Amino acid sequence: MQQKIDYEIKMREGTARLLAASKHPSQLLEAAKNLLTSNTRIIAYMAELQRRKTAQVLGQNIDNEGTQLPCKAKLNMSDLRIPLMWKDSDHFKNKGDHRRYAVFCLVKIGTEIFDTSLITCVDRNMTDLSFDDVIAFDNIPHDFECILEIYCNKLHEDLTMASTPKKLKKKVTDLSESVGRSVGKRLSGLHDSDIMGNMVLGPKFELVATGTLSLQDVDDVVRTFDLKLEELSDGTTCELPLFGHYCCRLAALPHCLVQPVVTGYLSLHEDDDLSKWKRYWCVLKNLQLSCWSAPDDVEVTAPLVTVPVTKNTQICEADPRIIDRSHTFHVKTLSERFMSETTLAADNKDQMNMWWDGLQQHLLDQAFWKHACEYIMDVRRAPSNRKSVIMGRKTSLYDDTPLAEPTRLSVELKGDDDKLSEMLHRLMGEAKEIRSGSIKSTSSSSSGSLRSTSSS
Repeated sequence: MQQKIDYEIKMREGTARLLAASKHPSQLLEAAKNLLTSNTRIIAYMAELQRRKTAQVLGQNIDNEGTQLPCKAKLNMSDLRIPLMWKDSDHFKNKGDHRRYAVFCLVKIGTEIFDTSLITCVDRNMTDLSFDDVIAFDNIPHDFECILEIYCNKLHEDLTMASTPKKLKKKVTDLSESVGRSVGKRLSGLHDSDIMGNMVLGPKFELVATGTLSLQDVDDVVRTFDLKLEELSDGTTCELPLFGHYCCRLAALPHCLVQPVVTGYLSLHEDDDLSKWKRYWCVLKNLQLSCWSAPDDVEVTAPLVTVPVTKNTQICEADPRIIDRSHTFHVKTLSERFMSETTLAADNKDQMNMWWDGLQQHLLDQAFWKHACEYIMDVRRAPSNRKSVIMGRKTSLYDDTPLAEPTRLSVELKGDDDKLSEMLHRLMGEAKEIRSGSIKSTSSSSSGSLRSTSSS
């Protein structure tokens, strides 16, 4: 965190010098945007550092070591479009005012903050703002809160001194006094009159609207969400005619779908003959246990056997009165179409513990990530380089957006939360028992079923 703060301070100082030396309006706008982004990141890093130091002083452990937590995920936002609502005299009759704006957005999850490209010359000829950016996050927890902030600057012919950002200066001052002497000394430049003088040069972007997204908003298609309009520093609202909604695609890819949860050898019971066992190299990933003859076959051939491990799966120890082989367990999956039951055996107690914990973890990941863990969504990569352009509309947002918003996610997810605590209780109840070597023949499964929420 210290290195991130140092890096952003250097970026901020360089941007402030560039802003002071810039003459062209497009350079001023881009530099002012970058300066605001750096300042926002510095404040977020300082707040996180303060939180960590406070937890350390209070003796709180924030590492959660030894506890079973759901996996994290890749997340990205794309196809961001914001409709505008001009007066009919402005847009259709080509009359009225000639206001022009520059607009960009910040997308934030915790201390991860990314900016979009800058759209300049936003006027009455635009019905919506379209951003081609792909904002990519990684290692995001299931309880994330993705905040969209829209910043606007009203373009003038004379881009001169803007008012001092008092709120920003006060917040930085308060935080820098509580994060420690070394960091506070490094941040002393924020109080330096010369640097603060560079901060207020050029255009001033105002926060005009915000939006918040969470796990329930994750989908493989573009959806519409509400915007909260913000008051400006002078108590007025922005003149940019926002419609009050925005569209975007928020896709998530939990790590358990693309990264192995656990790998190793297992013996699989075949046919009805209790003496027939076959040894496989197994990989638990993407809602199934895949089995190969050897580890080298994983990358070159399809699995010989696959065992589904979904939220309808039950895991229990085998009855020693029926199967005399030790370290044996059953994996049962119930669904509307079929029922499958597979008997597996580990090599020793440690391997048994590893597989039991891995299967529990996979069920836990599905319980917390809900509909985002039912299939692999297309998580796009962020472009390596990006240029700010004057963006026009390709097609109207009103032509591309369906009139009726799909309600399947909100309806189907209501019952899911009620069943989550029961599943977690069953999953976690066996953790201590399996490590002590006394596994009870109880199932650690999710009760009930969540219908598939594939994209419509």
